[in-house]
Amino acid sequence: MTLKDQDVTTESTEVEQLRAEVARLQAELDSSAHPPAEAPPRRPSRWRWVGAGVLFLVVALLAPLAIVATWVHDEVSDTDRYVETVAPLASDPAVQNAAIDKITNAIYTRLNVQAVTKEAIDALSSQGLPPRVTTSLNALSTPLANGVRSFIENAVTRLIRSPQFQEAWVAANREAHAELVAVLTGKGGDTIQVQGDTVSVNLAAVIDAVKTRLTDAGFSLASRIPEVNASFPIMQTADISKAQTGFRVLSALARTLPILALLLLGAAVLLAPARRKALVIGGVVVAASMLLLGALLNGFRIVYLDAVPADVLPQDAAAAIYDQLVSFIRLNLRAVLVLFLALAAVAWVTGPWAPAVATRRATNRAVDAVRGGSDRAGLNTGAFGAALYNLRTPIRIGVLALVVLVYVMAAHPTGAFTIVLLLIAALVLLVTELLARPPAAATE
Repeated sequence: MTLKDQDVTTESTEVEQLRAEVARLQAELDSSAHPPAEAPPRRPSRWRWVGAGVLFLVVALLAPLAIVATWVHDEVSDTDRYVETVAPLASDPAVQNAAIDKITNAIYTRLNVQAVTKEAIDALSSQGLPPRVTTSLNALSTPLANGVRSFIENAVTRLIRSPQFQEAWVAANREAHAELVAVLTGKGGDTIQVQGDTVSVNLAAVIDAVKTRLTDAGFSLASRIPEVNASFPIMQTADISKAQTGFRVLSALARTLPILALLLLGAAVLLAPARRKALVIGGVVVAASMLLLGALLNGFRIVYLDAVPADVLPQDAAAAIYDQLVSFIRLNLRAVLVLFLALAAVAWVTGPWAPAVATRRATNRAVDAVRGGSDRAGLNTGAFGAALYNLRTPIRIGVLALVVLVYVMAAHPTGAFTIVLLLIAALVLLVTELLARPPAAATE
């Protein structure tokens, strides 16, 4: 090959390289002008949602159990709490009427008024009274017996309706608290008794007070009343042994269940592909479980009332006792219901959904309008407002942390307490937003 041929070959090679480079550059320009269609976004992992759903289901089961377990533990470990629960029963009319009937029947039966009246009539008849007088005395035996019963009932009623009975009721229940624990652990006691399927309170102390009142009122026959151990039933069920087993289990898990439920809720939110959406779902799930617990309490109320025979305890008294015993469960479930509904609402309103975005925009416009009005009125917060604007995120985090701390530290938060706490937090955040000013606006 000649030198001339080599030059031609070299030029041809360079031309091909230049053409290839031009083609590459043209392709890059074309790709820039017409970028390829983006690949469709990957669908959230169904298995992650399935796992989160299973955790949410477990949380829905544990949350009501945590409320009940905490109630059981507090009623047993805290004497003041227990007394606070049962003290109002002493002033409940239905319970008072049941106690009056129970004590009156116990005293009247053991006094055996009919026999005493007959002895008196026989003694008078043996004195040689005319037959007509003896017949008249026998006819008076029933009215006399009824009069004695009425006298006893009036004395019992005055005692039961008096503040003295309420004080005695509180004192007796405070002393009986340890024995209630013994009942629930299957050991029984002197003041609280378990007989068959019935749990009762011994009324011996109240009956002794009635005997003293009768004697002081001149009814000397009361001194003949023997020792009476009448009892007032507070619960009747065929499953006392199951209740005792349940008590021991729930009391042991009282502090574990709430923590476990919260941890599982957090795990479900972290596992879900869309965490904010999962937080909304979690809040609604817990709130729904509280509604379910309330429905179960109402359903079990019917079962309980049906299990108590009317001759053992009147239905109105049984209903009053049940409602009072579960009153703190209702208060606690309402507190949790309000808290988690608020959590779901906050997670929703801060989310990317169109209604949430519209809500935030409307709120921002309203806040800006108030700011503009205050600025025009000469109430610009200046450098202080600019500092608040820059610290909005730390302030929000601090308010949220304080709300959680106050709620956790509260001994027994109620629904009303939770609502007030959330309203105060919302007011603090609203005032912060109204006082805050963007740095540029603050310097104008």
